[in-house]
Amino acid sequence: MNLVNETERLLDALFNGDMAIAVFVAKGKHYYVFDDKVNFCIDVSSEYKKYIQKGWMKESQYEEAVTTFRKGIPVLTEHNFDEYLVKNNVTVFSTDMMRNFFTFGKTKDELFDFYNYIEEFHSISLGTVSSKWDELRMRLPMFYINFAKKIYRHTDWEINHEELAPADWAAQANDDFGLLVPDREQYWLIDGMNFWKLKL
Repeated sequence: MNLVNETERLLDALFNGDMAIAVFVAKGKHYYVFDDKVNFCIDVSSEYKKYIQKGWMKESQYEEAVTTFRKGIPVLTEHNFDEYLVKNNVTVFSTDMMRNFFTFGKTKDELFDFYNYIEEFHSISLGTVSSKWDELRMRLPMFYINFAKKIYRHTDWEINHEELAPADWAAQANDDFGLLVPDREQYWLIDGMNFWKLKL
C-alpha cells in the first residue's frame, strides 16, 4: 500500500463527507477507524423506524433493511465489533499512524505557527477563521463510542445521532470527548501542542 496515496484518498473521503473518523473503546483498547458515518450508530432499528414514520421507508422494507445493515450487524456491540471490522473491510489505525495522518503535508514549523494562530484566535482575535482550520479539524475524530461505559459522543452537528442511541447510553452531541481519550492515545497531541482546540 502506498501510504501517500492512501492518505490522500482518506483526506479526499473526509473532505467529500464520504467518511468520518471514529474512536472506539472496546475490550480495554482504543481503535481509530475510517468509515461511512452511518455505520457509527449503535442500533439502526431506531433510525429506520423514524424513516417509516416520516414516510421515507415502507414497513415492508424494514426487516430487510435492518438485517442487511452494516453487512448483517444492525446492533453494534463490544462482542461483534471485530466482526464489523472484518465484514465491512474497515482498517484500524494505530495512534502513530493517525499522528502521521494528522501531520501529513505539514512541517513542524507550519504546525507550530498554526497552533499559535489557533491560541490567539481563541483568546484575542476578532478576525475571520483561516481556511486551514477546517483542513486540520477534519482530521480529528467526529465520533467517540465507548462500549464498556456506554458513552456516545459526536460532533456531526447536522444530525441528532444522540437521539438514536439506546436509552441506557450517555449520548450527546459534544466536542469535549477528546478529554475522554488517554493522553498516550491522543494523536492530536504533538510536541506539547493540543490540536483538539480546533474543535472548540
